[in-house]
Amino acid sequence: MGESPAPPAQDRPGRRERNRLARHRSFLDAGLRIATSEGLAALTMQRLAHEVDAAVGTVYTYFPSKGALVAEIQREAVERLTLSYLQLRPVIEERVADLAPDVAALAQLVGFARFCISSMETLPEEQRLLQELMFDADQIVPTEEGMRVLPTVMRLLDLARQCIDSAAAAGALAPGDAMDRTLVLAASLNGVLQVSKLARWDAELLDGTRLARLLIDDVIGGWGADPDPLAEARAVVDRIAARQPLARPVPHGDPS
Repeated sequence: MGESPAPPAQDRPGRRERNRLARHRSFLDAGLRIATSEGLAALTMQRLAHEVDAAVGTVYTYFPSKGALVAEIQREAVERLTLSYLQLRPVIEERVADLAPDVAALAQLVGFARFCISSMETLPEEQRLLQELMFDADQIVPTEEGMRVLPTVMRLLDLARQCIDSAAAAGALAPGDAMDRTLVLAASLNGVLQVSKLARWDAELLDGTRLARLLIDDVIGGWGADPDPLAEARAVVDRIAARQPLARPVPHGDPS
C-alpha cells in the first residue's frame, strides 16, 4: 500500500502560520506542565512567559486571559481522553462480535467505565485537568471561557450515553434516562477514585481503583443488569486489560 498523497500546496499552511501554530503549541505544552505539576493556581501569564522565554505581551496575543489559556488546556486534555477511548472501543467490538447482544452491550459500558479508571494511571495529566474543570470551586475558568470546553466534554460524555442507550436497547438494562445515568456514573467514579488520596492510612481498604470497580457493578446492577451477563461482560474487559492498558496515551498536539 502506497503512502497517502501530500495535500495540495495551496492547502498547506505557510511558514508564518506554521510558526504561529508551533508557538501556540509551545505555550500549551508549557502551560500543561505547570498546571499538572504545580496546580492551576501556579499557572499565570507571567509564569508561562518566563517558562517559554517570551514577553508577557506575546502570551496575551495567543490567549486573551488566564481563563482562556486554562480553558484551551482543559479542552485539549478532554479531547485526548476522548481519542484514547476511541482506540479502545473497536477492540471491545471485535471481542464481543459473537456474543449475545446484551453481553456485548454491557461489555461496551463496562469498558467505558473501566477506561475511566485506567486513565487515572496512564493519562493522569488529562484526568487532573478534567477534575479541575468539574470541581473548580475557585472559578479559575470564567463561565464564558468554560463554554469553550463544554462541547468537548459533552462529546466524551455522549460516548458513555451511547453505551448506556445500547445496553437498554439490547434489554441489558431497565429503561431510564441515559444522560442522567451518564452523569451519575461519571461523577460517582470520580468521587470514589479520590479515596486513593487517603490510602496512606490503609492502602487496601482505601484503594480507589478497587472501590471504583465495585461501584461499576453496583451501579450497572442497579440499572437492572442481570448478574450473569454482567459477569460475562466484565470478563471480556478483564481479558482485554490483561493484554493492553484500557486507556492509552495519545500524542500531544492539536488532537482535532
